[in-house]
Amino acid sequence: MSETTVHCDGRVAITVEPREMRMSHWLYAPLVVDQQRQQVLLDLSDSLWDLIGTADETASGIDLLLRKYPGDRSSVMVSVDLDGGVIRLGERLIESSQLLSALESALG
Repeated sequence: MSETTVHCDGRVAITVEPREMRMSHWLYAPLVVDQQRQQVLLDLSDSLWDLIGTADETASGIDLLLRKYPGDRSSVMVSVDLDGGVIRLGERLIESSQLLSALESALG
């Protein structure tokens, strides 16, 4: 059953559908939607990327800490800027269509 949390003064909805990868190993791949614009900003729901947590939440943005299952490599921080409708990986702007490949390259 999916779980949705609301962030950024109600502007962002983050939905995860928990998937059990192995016994007691759960994956929470996120779908991030700008509620005001009705726009999907980030969709990793069919990927092996796990939402560990959120940070630096403001009314205009939020940071997502992600790691790739099985979690044997370092985590990655992705910033969602609501005012600009953009995603950043470090200082680099990332198009939604290029997000998975950018995350992979960030792992090294």
